[in-house]
Amino acid sequence: MFSGIIQTQGKLVCKQLDGKHAAFTFEVKGWEKPLKRGESISVNGVCLTVVRSPKKNQFTFQAVPETLTQTTLSHLHVKEPVNLERSLKWGDRIGGHFVLGHVDEMGRILRKKVHKDSFLLEVEAPASMLQNLVPKGSLAIDGISLTIQDISERSVTVAVIPHTAKVTTLGRKKKGDLVNLEADVIAKHLAYLVRRSESHLGVVG
Repeated sequence: MFSGIIQTQGKLVCKQLDGKHAAFTFEVKGWEKPLKRGESISVNGVCLTVVRSPKKNQFTFQAVPETLTQTTLSHLHVKEPVNLERSLKWGDRIGGHFVLGHVDEMGRILRKKVHKDSFLLEVEAPASMLQNLVPKGSLAIDGISLTIQDISERSVTVAVIPHTAKVTTLGRKKKGDLVNLEADVIAKHLAYLVRRSESHLGVVG
């Protein structure tokens, strides 16, 4: 589990395809303690497991077919930067919200409205995703915990402050780019329970 507060950025140095599976090697700097084999890391909001360390400050993760089709990982290019966060440990501060690293959907940036150093980001998302979002609630975009400003029939809008734009990949995102989306797990579960309850009531009636 993560908090959506990006700790550092890394860059992709190697992508190897093996049938329907893939291995991604990233160069990571900025962490005092090195990553350990078996450790869970959020890479652009996707929870991945460290399988080996080919070189100093380089770490390899494996991805299964479902991860490749449901997230933006397969679209990454060599040297492209990614957002990184280590998993939470007991007693850590949670500056954002609970992020599982289980991406719900991919979204596409429709609009980036810049105002000085900050900007609004409107992201297209499917209805199945939007129904789990709450105005002024939380949403993880590429692993970053953000507050929802507005929800429409086909998109969600968030505000990105200068600090977030600087220390994450969002500052470089542009119209048309794909991003990973994960709804707040609490809101998502509540919405699911309400839908089940309404469905059962309909059957009884």
